[in-house]
Amino acid sequence: MIKPPNYLIVHTSWYTVEIAKMIEIAEKQLGVSNTWKLRVPGALELAAGAKRYLKRHPVKGIIFCGIVIRGETSHYDLVTQETFRSIGNLALEFPNIYMVNNVICVENKEQLIERLEKNTVNNSNALIYDFN
Repeated sequence: MIKPPNYLIVHTSWYTVEIAKMIEIAEKQLGVSNTWKLRVPGALELAAGAKRYLKRHPVKGIIFCGIVIRGETSHYDLVTQETFRSIGNLALEFPNIYMVNNVICVENKEQLIERLEKNTVNNSNALIYDFN
């Protein structure tokens, strides 16, 4: 029988190279054998994917990994607001499960490169912090 993981990494399918780096960092911080990964299409689907998983499998914590880069339309504002709202609502619905939002919202790829490692390390470590 396979032992269920303590942590779930829910990640988007966009920006595959950068997301792979985020996953690698999160697994290193959380323990690769202690995590399970769930890929969803995009940032808007992160919370719904996690909710489906939680209805079938218990976990101690979830880290959401995604990237939203501003374009030339208002789509960025909609995606970031709805993504953060839905993750926040999920955290309220499952208050006994630690959840960390590691969706990085930036103006350009340079900002992403600058923030990706530091944010992911800090957010992964925050997830395993002993709150007792």
